[in-house]
Amino acid sequence: MKVVLGVVLIMGGMVAPAAAAGPCNAKPARSTTGGVMVGITCSSPTAFIDGFGDNASDANREALLLRRFQVTVGPTCSGTRSRTATGGFELGMTCSGPTNFITAYGTTLSAAAAEARLLEAMAPGRQCTDTFVNKVSGGFQVKGHCTSPTVFFSGIGTTVTAAAENARLSSGVG
Repeated sequence: MKVVLGVVLIMGGMVAPAAAAGPCNAKPARSTTGGVMVGITCSSPTAFIDGFGDNASDANREALLLRRFQVTVGPTCSGTRSRTATGGFELGMTCSGPTNFITAYGTTLSAAAAEARLLEAMAPGRQCTDTFVNKVSGGFQVKGHCTSPTVFFSGIGTTVTAAAENARLSSGVG
């Protein structure tokens, strides 16, 4: 599968196409805790990105969304691991330029992968991450923090995904 991503820059009322990113090729899906991982290899700029999801379509889409993030914002991010967590799944993701290690939670692996991407996207370089998920009365609580400056945040929801989203939104970052 080849995909070409491009960016449009708006300057002084003019719309000019930015340099298009090179194509990406997807590798076959591999099983992981909670779903699958799909790796993509891209050129111009070169990137090796692993996306995670409940199924191959979700995992491939997450990898391609991380590629778009790399091309438009700058850091190269890739999923690194998945495992079970209270009420759902935990996804680990690493970004470079600057280096950031992100943990995110979701009721499903696809939700955890999206949450990891959104944590990085809300403040690239701030090193925002979820740190804890716990069962509480009425649902779940997710806690997290960002650096530079340090802020702590938490959210509660009837699902782990809702709690993680509410935690991210309560951070006041981005």
